Amino acid sequence: MIQGLNSRCSIYRDVVFTDDDIGGPEPVRLEKYSKVKCRVSSVRPTQFSREQGLETPRLYNVVLQPAGLDIREHDLFYLTFPTNHELYHKYILIEGVQIDSISPSDTYRRHMELTLSRIVRSRTE
Repeated sequence: MIQGLNSRCSIYRDVVFTDDDIGGPEPVRLEKYSKVKCRVSSVRPTQFSREQGLETPRLYNVVLQPAGLDIREHDLFYLTFPTNHELYHKYILIEGVQIDSISPSDTYRRHMELTLSRIVRSRTE
């Protein structure tokens, strides 16, 4: 088991069901996984992203276990514990998913790495 997985999260996916006869399809947010062990760390933005102007991305790296979860890009990350974290109860877009190269039989060390991004306005008007 990896040390430092001191947070818990849920993974959500937005799904659009088939068209109905009244007003068209509506997207539904489904919870794929809950109480997943994870560790969240922020990534320093580059100078180029700071010069963009009105919006700056906040980037985060997440390590989570187990590694066999069906997590895809554009799923949503939702931190559920600890309650005093800056990302607590916020939906954050998953930009990238990387599965490690450790053998699938090694469940203690096998993990996934996610890259998250959150858009925040840098100035108010």
